[in-house]
Amino acid sequence: MSGDTSDGSKAGEVRPVMDHSVDKAQRIQFWNEDPRVRGIVENVADGVIVIDHRGFVELFNPAAERLFGYASGAVMGRNVRMLMPADYGDRHDSFIQHYLQTGERRIIGIGREVTGRRKDGSTFPMYLSVGEISLAGHAGFIGIVHDLSAQKDAERELARAGRFLQEIIDSMPASLVGVDTQGHVTHWSRVAAEELGIDAATAIGQPFTALFPFLDLQLEDIRRAIGNRQAVNKERVPVPGGAAARYLDVMIYPLAHEAGGAVVRIEDVSERVRIEEMMVQTEKMMSVGGLAAGMAHEINNPLGVVAQGCQNVMRRLSEDMPKNREIAAELGLDLDKVHAYMEQRGIYRFLEGMQEAAGRAGRIVSDMLAYSRRSASSFVPVQLNALLDTVLRLASHDYDPKGSYDFRRIRIKRESAGDSDEIYCDEMAIEQVFLNLLRNAAQAMAANPEAAPPEITLRVTGQGPGVSVEVADNGPGMDEEVSRRLFEPFFTTKPVGIGTGLGLSVAYFIVTEQHRGSMQVESEPGRGTRFIVNLPREGRPYGSGSHAGR
Repeated sequence: MSGDTSDGSKAGEVRPVMDHSVDKAQRIQFWNEDPRVRGIVENVADGVIVIDHRGFVELFNPAAERLFGYASGAVMGRNVRMLMPADYGDRHDSFIQHYLQTGERRIIGIGREVTGRRKDGSTFPMYLSVGEISLAGHAGFIGIVHDLSAQKDAERELARAGRFLQEIIDSMPASLVGVDTQGHVTHWSRVAAEELGIDAATAIGQPFTALFPFLDLQLEDIRRAIGNRQAVNKERVPVPGGAAARYLDVMIYPLAHEAGGAVVRIEDVSERVRIEEMMVQTEKMMSVGGLAAGMAHEINNPLGVVAQGCQNVMRRLSEDMPKNREIAAELGLDLDKVHAYMEQRGIYRFLEGMQEAAGRAGRIVSDMLAYSRRSASSFVPVQLNALLDTVLRLASHDYDPKGSYDFRRIRIKRESAGDSDEIYCDEMAIEQVFLNLLRNAAQAMAANPEAAPPEITLRVTGQGPGVSVEVADNGPGMDEEVSRRLFEPFFTTKPVGIGTGLGLSVAYFIVTEQHRGSMQVESEPGRGTRFIVNLPREGRPYGSGSHAGR
């Protein structure tokens, strides 16, 4: 019963060897005759084993009998190796001799965990404490054996429970972080490790706010949840920094355990927030679309009267009409003087302005009708690159008379990739979409004349079940708030009189509703804007049950 841990005895000291000629029976008789010694040895809960300097057993108490499965008589006088696994028992005698010769203590006076061997050959963990005794002129050793089987089973069960708990934590799709009452991390989930790039060994023990500095305001919520034993829920907590906006739902659940603490659940809900905003935008578009058709018809009637009235006034003043000259002669009027008066008083300019305003209002009404109408046009096979050629030809004649933009001064860059750019679509409607995007890009770049020379990139990518078209400019770009509202009806950042706010919402409707595609915008202030239009190859008109043209 020895080992390899020194207790600090002086190295090289030789222990005196006692006279071993004393009758062993006298020593055993001592253990048995003294009632106090016998009472202690027989009733102690742990095993007590006494051996002589050669390792032979001289005392084996009832607790040791229960531990090892041997009767005392089967062990007395035999080498204690029989109670050890073979690999350790073979070395035991040398440990004793080493101590007797050198006095170097390795386990004497201390204890350690070792393995015992029962009568049936099974092994069990035990804690062995060894002391040296001198009795009746005899040097020997006494060992106290404590069975660790129950403790080890409990430790294994605790470890298994800990692994099971960690597996539960790791299986959650959101980050789960356990914290104590001081806000230090006690548990760390797999998702938290992946999202922050910090493993559990590094994270555990650190302050919560050191790992999630952007949630420093939530530390007080954690303490309040622990103190009140009430859950705290924080929704859509913004995360600062980064090109794209991020939002988190933070839920704090206090633990009922007396030690306190809480579990913090952190879920990235950026995509959900984006979808919710899209749904709100879609609801707006649907509600406005329902009103658009009725409003357009109601506006068209008086608008037609105004436009026609202006036209008739101009005709009634024209010298080219014989009837005008005839009535002027009857009344003694000089039409030249009438024209001069009208010109000097600016009445013709007023009439022209009224006609221009009526025409602009008419275009607004047309956009409203296009926005509200679900087209049933027949779809035909279209090569998108060829369609963009047509759109660019049309756009080349498009310019603002006031000089705010001119396509002739914009560099167009074309890119194409993929196996095919053919789709089934309403050709006129898709032309309208890309004309609108090009016009918006031109107007945006014209608003930033000091930047780099204006350039628009058209990129067509045809892969899989759809074709993607990107329209990118190097204009001033937009912030997140403007990008989020860009497809809302009547929303515009252009000055009054420049835009109606319907162009992009109409384009969005054509792509998403009529053609069952998708339309996105990516933009940052100072870094231009990119529109991505995805159109399915197998397009079909809204409400049709089969592919047109098939």
